[in-house]
Parts: sequence; structure tokens; C-alpha cells
Amino acid sequence: MNRKQFLFLLGALALLVAAGAAVRWVDRLSWQQQGNTRLGQKLLPALKMAEVAEIAVRDAKNDVHIVKQGASWRVRERADFPADVDRIAGLLLKAVELKVVQTENLSEGERARFELAEPKPGTAREGMGTVLELKDASGKTLARLLLGKKLMKPGQVQTEGGPPRAAEVPAGRYLLPGADATWIAVVSEPLTQVEASPSAWIVKPIFHIDRVKSVAVAGPDDKNRWTLERAKEGDLWSFAGSAEKPDAQKAQDVMSPLYEISLAGVVADPAKVATGLDKPVVARIQTFDDLTYVVKIGAKAGEDRYYAQVAQSGEPPKVRAPEKGESASDKEKRDKEFAEQRAKLVERLERERRFERWTYELPKATVERLTYERGQLLPEKKSEKK
Repeated sequence: MNRKQFLFLLGALALLVAAGAAVRWVDRLSWQQQGNTRLGQKLLPALKMAEVAEIAVRDAKNDVHIVKQGASWRVRERADFPADVDRIAGLLLKAVELKVVQTENLSEGERARFELAEPKPGTAREGMGTVLELKDASGKTLARLLLGKKLMKPGQVQTEGGPPRAAEVPAGRYLLPGADATWIAVVSEPLTQVEASPSAWIVKPIFHIDRVKSVAVAGPDDKNRWTLERAKEGDLWSFAGSAEKPDAQKAQDVMSPLYEISLAGVVADPAKVATGLDKPVVARIQTFDDLTYVVKIGAKAGEDRYYAQVAQSGEPPKVRAPEKGESASDKEKRDKEFAEQRAKLVERLERERRFERWTYELPKATVERLTYERGQLLPEKKSEKK
């Protein structure tokens, strides 16, 4: 090859490189212009909250379906246990209002970098996202998002019993809008509600036991272990039928967690689990409102929880006992307050009775003290001085 031929080939190569760059520039400009039209626009403009009847969430480990049944929402993977409607409403409101704040082009090989690889059940691979599908009553998909990496920013988080501390907090998220999307949307909402864990979607507080009058605990052999009682609210607890006194703090520690019994989980199929509820510890709790709660405690469901069942019975008094010496105006006022409080209590009891048929996992801190032997509630013996 002579010098003239070499220069000719070099020039041709330069023209090809320039032409390729021009094509890429035009393609990129076209994509950017298309992406710019999306900025500030709603990501799901056609989505209507009222049409959503199912929320499906899937990652590489779990698959959960929250389904609307009549006027209520249920978690299919937890024996149709009631779902947290506040969590659902919060998610749907955010989904309807999602707006694009940034767009980026995407190749298949880049998905994992944004944690947007399609999740595959049983495949533990880094970079997989979480699929969120919203469906109508017929099962038609109204929206599908593949949620990826969260965007973080400096902020503060609340600490238990202390001042807030500096920390990185979620401020947005990368996602793919649709099954066939070839571009990434960035939204300013991290969508933290979206978890593929059934326990994340169930209603947590289920029973609210207050104004406790007595607690009687029997072991798996049906023999009474101990009964704590008090004559009126505010009194110290005592052992029924005994002059021996329990440690005041230990007795109160038994009662305090009962004020609001909040779930750690719901057993999907109790027949397939060794719950230990065939021979439970049984706590029978009586209240000053003439209500009875029976808490059955089975085997440990892990290091921090127990299998349990809770049932409630009784009816609060319909009439208030008048106070000595009260005037007619005081009686009218107090009777009205009593009626209002009773109506709220009856409404709460009706709601609680819906939860009786399931088997739960309750936190260790809530029920473990109910399994104590009598001696564990006595004051600590003072060590003798040598």
C-alpha cells in the first residue's frame, strides 16, 4: 500500500467515525427530547384509586397479594387476614401522584446497577428489583412498576427516648414504568410501603385490653399458676387468696403490654405448624367493663415471638352506677359521657371479635410474662450481709 492509498483509507475511516457519532448524537438528542417531555408529568396519568382492587408485590424471595373483598382489604397469603388500610391508602395516593423528576436511558446490562433486574423466585442475585402491580376487580393490570434503588439524602431519624440523629434517609427511587420500558424514571417518592412481605401488610394492633381487674394463669396441665387481682383501678396488685404480695413492678410489667396487643405475624396454615396450642398456657383476663379476654400461648415461633390465640367475650354495662350525692345536672352530664364512651367501646369490641379466628405470632415482650411461674413474680430476696 502506497502513501496515497493509506491517506485515502484514513480519511474514509474518519468519515465513518464522524457519521456514527452524528447518528448517536441524533439518537441521544431525540431520546433526551422525548425524556424532557416526561419531566414533571404524572408517571401513571390514567390510574384511578377507585379502580384498584388488588395490589401484587413480588421480589426474589416473596410474593404477596392484597385483595379487596367487598369494603375490606385482605392479605391472601395470610389466610385473608385484614390488611392495613392506612398503608394501602398511602401507597395508592402516592402512586396516583407520582411525577417524573428525571429520566435516563437504559440497556439490559445496566439494570442491575440500578437494582432493576427482573426478580426471579428462588434466585439470590444482586441488583434485582421489586415488582408492584395494581389490578382491577377483573384481574386486569392497571399499572406495573419495577422498583429499584432508593435515592438517599442527608436527614434525621428519631431515636427511641432520645434526640433525632443525623442519617441518610430515602428521598426518591429509580423505577421502570411498565414491563417493556426501555427508560428509567426517577421519582421523588421512595415508595417505602412497597414490601413483598405479607407481615408488612397485615393490621398490627388487634386487641386493646384496659381497665384490667384480674389475670388468672393456668399451665398446660390446666392447674392455676397464679391470679393477680385488684379491687379498683389504681390499687396495687395482689395474689388472690394469699397474704403474699407480688413485686409491684413485676406485676405491672405483666399488665402493661396488654394495653395494646400488636401482632408480629399471622400463621397462614396452623395445621402445618407445630404451634403448641394443643397444650397452651392460658391467661384469663377480666376487666372492670365486664369483659373477658382469653389468651392462649403456645410454643415459641422464634427467638422474639410466640404462637398465640386471643378471644373476647362479655358486654359492657348499659347503665352507669350513680355516684353518691351527685346533682341532677351532674347526673345528666355523666350519663351522657358514659353513653358516648360505651358506644366507642362497643364499636371497638365488634372490631376485635373479627380477629378471633386466626392464629398469631405475638411479640415475646407482650406475652412471655404471662407464662411465668408464681415465684417469678415475687420480690427479689435481699442478700444477707456477711
